[in-house]
Amino acid sequence: MTTDKFLPRDSDIWAWHLATESDVADIVEMAQSFYQAEIEDLFVPRPDVMAYSLHRGLVGQNYSLAREQIIVARDKTTKELLAWAWCKRGIYLPYAVEEVAEAAFAHVKLTLPQRTRITMLAQTIQQWVLWCHLHSIPVLISSSIRAEQTAFMRLHETFGFRVNGSLAYKRINKDLA
Repeated sequence: MTTDKFLPRDSDIWAWHLATESDVADIVEMAQSFYQAEIEDLFVPRPDVMAYSLHRGLVGQNYSLAREQIIVARDKTTKELLAWAWCKRGIYLPYAVEEVAEAAFAHVKLTLPQRTRITMLAQTIQQWVLWCHLHSIPVLISSSIRAEQTAFMRLHETFGFRVNGSLAYKRINKDLA
């Protein structure tokens, strides 16, 4: 299956941008509204800690675009936040020397139609792969803690990731496959 069908189009109702400080409140609200319930039995969610972490990530991104990538997709007309994602570099596994980028978050507004959510997640994965390629990060790892993750993991397979359970990983090649 070709992944070109997921590329951003002028007809998309959203546009992707690098996140800014003004996006933090909406990102935290989306995480609370749509995703917090899935972790509440394990962690005590703290919106202030998430906002702090996002602000720190944005400082890193503003310092160097090669350090972290925090992106948002907003409705072109209403400017409503529809999705956001965060990928960061600098991870090293205890058994290898290659640097790894970690896809930390990929959230979409769960009330959007399923086809829209899948397209937005596919565009997120494309942007992560491109970001790793542009910054010579050799391996990208993505995972999911969601109870329903089958479609998300299959989407990774479409983009050439190896998937084991809830972990997807890909060696970033020159061809951006």
